[in-house]
Amino acid sequence: MELGRLGSRLIVDLSLFKENVKLLKDHFPDQQVLFMVKADAYGHGILEMVEFSIEECGIKEFGVASLSEALALRKSLPEKEFELYVFSDQGLSLKENHELYHQKRIFPVITKWSDLLVFCETPSLKGGPLCLKFNTGMNRLGIDFDAAEEVVSYLKSKGIKEIHHLMSHFANASLSMEKNNRNLWQRERFKELKVSLIGAGLNIRNSSMGNSGALEQGIGAEETHIRPGLMLYGPSSMAPKNKDKTFWNGKIISRLETTILSLRNIKKGDPIGYGSVACPDSGLLAIIAIGYGDGIGTRFSGAHLTHRGIEGQIVGRVCMDMTFVLFPEGTDLKEEESFTIWGSDPVFFGKFSQETGTVPYELVIGLTTRVPRIYQIN
Repeated sequence: MELGRLGSRLIVDLSLFKENVKLLKDHFPDQQVLFMVKADAYGHGILEMVEFSIEECGIKEFGVASLSEALALRKSLPEKEFELYVFSDQGLSLKENHELYHQKRIFPVITKWSDLLVFCETPSLKGGPLCLKFNTGMNRLGIDFDAAEEVVSYLKSKGIKEIHHLMSHFANASLSMEKNNRNLWQRERFKELKVSLIGAGLNIRNSSMGNSGALEQGIGAEETHIRPGLMLYGPSSMAPKNKDKTFWNGKIISRLETTILSLRNIKKGDPIGYGSVACPDSGLLAIIAIGYGDGIGTRFSGAHLTHRGIEGQIVGRVCMDMTFVLFPEGTDLKEEESFTIWGSDPVFFGKFSQETGTVPYELVIGLTTRVPRIYQIN
């Protein structure tokens, strides 16, 4: 996409993404990657990320949240061969969706009894791969752990002898996988579940439980697949107090840039923008071309940004189309120069996330379509 010198843009560095994939595979060389690309690949552009993952990174399996996401991806990449899992909004209660799963080779991840019944009693679905997700303690989506025997009995009654992919999900993967009692309990329950299902005569072709936080701590090599999401885009999933427990030093693959629209010297107490908010100190006020219409929310006021090594602070109310950043007096800035809000440094990204009261997922996902995504390979 051709852009003029002005305007906000999210630059996605696919070379950094490839480095992140390599770093992950170095730690999990024997596992297949089921890459989570829901929510438009966490705001990075699902089409571009999936296509690059297939062609340059050897990833052939992807996870989305909804059938609509899956169908859009199949439509955009009709010639590519890859497997596609729908994790939450499967829409199996609607008969018109059943043939779509069959025709487009999309796998619904079954998380409740009603969907299991539909899957096993619908001819167009029954012949496809059965993917089951059990609730081992997160209490979100998943068939109850205690219903395993009932599931086995039902599957046998339908002549089904194989689970294509058995899954569960950690509730506290941002905490220690070795010391957090809930994590230890969930790990043990998943092991028990596999033993129980196999002992009952079911073949489990594939299995996975490791999400990003667990993988960062080396947990996941005991299964056939790993399910990275946030980590491959760069940020760590670990809680700040547990950063020492992760091997992950991936790079943030996106760089959010905007432009300095105007500069003005301002005194402490001078009013700024809507509401005439008093300036907290004297300095140089930079008005940058990004606001809540782009995904930089009003709650971002007070957070710090660094431009050319100089720290500034977001002051006043964030507007729809612009944000005010206060720098120390005498700071050398120029109007219409490019201004980087975040780059590849995960430390700054994490700090900015904390200051803005978000989780790292939100920052990029929250950017609106007014911010074009630009892809580069170095």
